[in-house]
Amino acid sequence: MGIFSFTKRIKYKDFTAINVDMHSHLIPGVDDGAKEVADSIQLISGLKELGYQTLYTTPHTLQDIHPNTHETLKKGYATLEGKLPQGINLQLSSEYYMDEQFINQLNEGTLLPMPGNRLLMEFSQISKPYDLEEVMFNLRIKGFQVVLAHPERYLFFHKHFDYYSRLKEMGLELQVNALSLTDHYGKGIRAIAEKLIEKDMIDFFGTDIHHIRHLPALKHVPESKFFTRLVDSGLLKNNTLNS
Repeated sequence: MGIFSFTKRIKYKDFTAINVDMHSHLIPGVDDGAKEVADSIQLISGLKELGYQTLYTTPHTLQDIHPNTHETLKKGYATLEGKLPQGINLQLSSEYYMDEQFINQLNEGTLLPMPGNRLLMEFSQISKPYDLEEVMFNLRIKGFQVVLAHPERYLFFHKHFDYYSRLKEMGLELQVNALSLTDHYGKGIRAIAEKLIEKDMIDFFGTDIHHIRHLPALKHVPESKFFTRLVDSGLLKNNTLNS
């Protein structure tokens, strides 16, 4: 090694610049996220250490696997009352799968939207729903703003990247997963996430944290130049979620 050494310059050391996590699985015992209250508190404490203060936790609502209702989610949320680390604001919503149960809850008026009447939504990562555009149009008519969870993970869009522009034309907001800026989900998904950021198509950033083992991996995300670009672009709406 010569007399000169070069180290990677990292602008952001944590997630303080973002502050709000709007995709997480922190409610105990309701989905594939936290199992016990102790798990929830450990995850929330870990997110606080990473620089987050406001957490919109979004357990799955998926009829065949996690058939949650607003009652089951609120009951799970209540088990964390009085146990949160100081300085943490935990709000409840859900990650809704586009299925019959979702449509039923929509018609019953029992959804748990985020501020701005936002719904965090997902669908099959393997095949595009045949009625995707119709459902999204109807949600807009009903006054909801759809945020598509982790668009980089829908494999059928990878060969048709232009469809992401179509999603934006339809009025959807896009939320990229923090770990997609690493190889956690694979190099292909990372490449799509980075391309979406390069094209300034991302509106929200979320951890999608499920397990304790996600915490060490998240610590490396701010090292990515794409994290820096995303934060510095001014496009993230996390800090104006009420709009």
